[in-house]
Amino acid sequence: MHTNLWWWRPTIVCLLPLLAGCGLPALAATVPAALQLGPAAPVEVGADQVTLLRSGPATFQVLQSLIRGARFSVDVEVYEFGRRGLADELVAAQKRGVAVTVIDDPSELSSAATAARLRRAGIDVVDYPVRRLMIDHVKLLVVDADVAVVGGINWGVASPANHDYDAEVRGPAVHNLLRVFFRDLVTCGQDVAVPDPEPDTAVVVAATLPGQEIRPLALELIGDAAHSLHLELFVLTDTGIVHALIAAASRGVSVSVLLDPSQRSSMPAFLALEASGVIDVRWYRSHGELLHAKAMVADSDAVLFGSANWSGGGFARNHELDIELPNAPVVATAMLAQMALDWSASA
Repeated sequence: MHTNLWWWRPTIVCLLPLLAGCGLPALAATVPAALQLGPAAPVEVGADQVTLLRSGPATFQVLQSLIRGARFSVDVEVYEFGRRGLADELVAAQKRGVAVTVIDDPSELSSAATAARLRRAGIDVVDYPVRRLMIDHVKLLVVDADVAVVGGINWGVASPANHDYDAEVRGPAVHNLLRVFFRDLVTCGQDVAVPDPEPDTAVVVAATLPGQEIRPLALELIGDAAHSLHLELFVLTDTGIVHALIAAASRGVSVSVLLDPSQRSSMPAFLALEASGVIDVRWYRSHGELLHAKAMVADSDAVLFGSANWSGGGFARNHELDIELPNAPVVATAMLAQMALDWSASA
């Protein structure tokens, strides 16, 4: 049984400005930072091949290598793009005759600066039509229409230090991810044909705008869980999700939730989960980095992750892109290995 900690709400609220300002929970310096595991081994998931990328510099080496090896095309849609090395690789690809197309969010300052540089190099950069209270939060790379990297990892200067997840995907899922990119080009006013989706139940591609496809997948996984749910979330403000997690735990499912301490908006969810008495919930113990993940593992078998924060903005207003692997125990195990390190380091 968990201790009811409502009595120390005022203390937490007083500490939150400090947490938000530096991302450092109290006594963080006395606890070792959680290790970042490198890319997992590739695994066959249905007709697809999936390699889980678990943040860190190694993931950016994968991105760089894929762009460097492009022969025909490179398509990029990423919210925060401030890494000069990846921009250099796109420019080099363009110079050797590869067709490079980038969709950027012009409201993100580092992306706007990178977009200006890429345009000067002759790269086709298209601004997503963002508006008030929404962003283009997608993180997607597709090379030669053959391999894709999708997930929650930004291409920012500080992104390698954050704890987050991408997947390198090969197979029919690449077609469906590229389809999202083409659809976004149409949203940006480009005259391109959007192909029909490929049937693929092994890697489910889910997006927001024009639809709201991600939240139903999350609720379904939580509702169907029989044994365990493990979540790492940058933001959790969706009340329906909180209620669903408590309901799952109340019927005997083991539920653990790790939240990023810099996000003050998650405090009501944290307190509700803690007060339920049936859920293990912790703040990630940061050493300056973010727990930037938006990931869940259900029954050590199904995984759902991507760009969408579990909030009203993430599920409804922003343009987001997630993937669900309903039956991928090897991928789930690889994600749980990182989650276990993050959880233990946050004790």
